Amino acid sequence: MNLETSQIEERLQEVRAEYLRRMTDGNGDLLRQVEEYSAGRIGKMLRPRMLLATAATLGNDHFHSRRTLLLATAVEMLHNASLLHDDVIDRDLTRRGQPSVNARWNSAVAVLVGDYHLVSIMQLLSEIGDNEITQKFNDTVKSMVEAELLQQEKSDDYLRIIDGKTANLFALAAELGNPALRNYGLHYGRLFQLRDDIADGEANEHTRELIGKEEAILQEINI
Repeated sequence: MNLETSQIEERLQEVRAEYLRRMTDGNGDLLRQVEEYSAGRIGKMLRPRMLLATAATLGNDHFHSRRTLLLATAVEMLHNASLLHDDVIDRDLTRRGQPSVNARWNSAVAVLVGDYHLVSIMQLLSEIGDNEITQKFNDTVKSMVEAELLQQEKSDDYLRIIDGKTANLFALAAELGNPALRNYGLHYGRLFQLRDDIADGEANEHTRELIGKEEAILQEINI
C-alpha cells in the first residue's frame, strides 16, 4: 500500500473520535469533564500513528479494518492512562503547557480517570476477542509499572527504564500493526525517549552514545 500522509491523518481522526466516544460514555459529569479537558490536549498521537503506519505495510484492507481502528484506540488509551498516573507520581502540575488533571482537580481524580482508561481498554480488548493480543497489552502494562518502580528506586539501569516506560509501548503499537515490525517500534521508542531526555537537560555521554546506535539501527530497518 502506498501510504499518503493524508490517509494517516484521516484515520487518526477516526481513532480520536472512537477514543472520545468511549471515554465520555461513562456515568457522571466529573468523568465527562475530565475526559473532554484531557482530549482537548491530545498530542500528535504518535503511538496509534505508529500502529497505522505499520498496518499499512500489510495492505489496504488491514489498514482500514475495524480491528486496526480499535487497536489504535486501545494504544492511545494506554498512553494517556500512563500520563495521568505519571503526573501524579511526579507531582507535575502541567501537561503540554496546560494544568495537568491532578493540578486542575486533584490526584485522586487523576488516578481514577487513569484507571478508567485501563478498564476501557479491557472492555475494548474483550470486543476484539484475541487472547494473544490481550496478553501483549498485559505484558506491556507490567513492563511500564516495573520500569516506574525501577525509576523510583533510583536505579541506574537507564535502558531498561526507558524500554519499559516508553519503548515497549511503541514496540507494541508497531507489532499490532505488523508483527514483523516490533523491533522497529522498540528502536524508534528508544530514540524518541533519548531525544526527549536530552531536551530536558538529562543528556550524558551514555545517552549520546545510545542515540548514535539507535539511529544506525533504524537506518538499517526498511519498512
